[in-house]
Amino acid sequence: MSHIAPTTKKDTHIYITGGASGIGLQLARDYARSGCAVTLFDIQSTENAVTELSAIPGAGPVRAFPLDVSDAASVREVFAEASAEHGPDVVIHCAGICIAAPFDEIGDDAYTRLININLLGSRHVAAGVLPHLKAGSQLVFVASMAGLVGCYGYSAYCASKYGVVGLTEVLRIELAPRGIDVSVVCPPEVETPLVVEERKSRPKQTESLKLMAGTLPVEFAVEQIRRGIDQRHFLIIPGKRARSLWFTNKLLPGFLTRRLADFLVSR
Repeated sequence: MSHIAPTTKKDTHIYITGGASGIGLQLARDYARSGCAVTLFDIQSTENAVTELSAIPGAGPVRAFPLDVSDAASVREVFAEASAEHGPDVVIHCAGICIAAPFDEIGDDAYTRLININLLGSRHVAAGVLPHLKAGSQLVFVASMAGLVGCYGYSAYCASKYGVVGLTEVLRIELAPRGIDVSVVCPPEVETPLVVEERKSRPKQTESLKLMAGTLPVEFAVEQIRRGIDQRHFLIIPGKRARSLWFTNKLLPGFLTRRLADFLVSR
């Protein structure tokens, strides 16, 4: 893995999927304040985000493209169009959805849709943007602590995010000879519109297990995520409690965290 100075130069081009809200938008704000050129991709409207980012003092150029990450052919076309003007230096893939419900309450279509967006969408983004990455660039996937530790009600979400972590492990190895760094971000719960919506219906057992990793304000989470990206770390886990959970799970082969999970769910 290469180690270079933080990517805060004004000529740095940042591509962010899922950039209309949540972690993606907060990262866009952070990079815009650094004077970077920011390009957003989202299936949602990006009009408000572009207006906000363009108004930041010292912000670089801001663009946006509609993108459905579950459509492989469309992803390739959109990245080709965006890269025709200027290719990316850093690509951060944040787009994703979540379902929090017991396994037997998630229908076939809902489960398939989540896998198509979260896991296959990550594959499509990697395949679509790879032809436009050069040596020295960086590909970042935002996964989740749910890609490292299981959680009640997250059978679909964990399956997708564990898959994303596995995908990045392989891409890190395969892209290193080309001089392309790969990172994966595994945050705990972060205060975003997605989480606010999820809380309206998620099981109480899910709520209890979330305490293990804690919840972070989006500004704090993004500050740590940005630092890890700039330092070219492979695995980026914002939050002390989340890092402790990951370390404990790794050190004790999951025994302690599984026992704790069983206890919290049984209460």
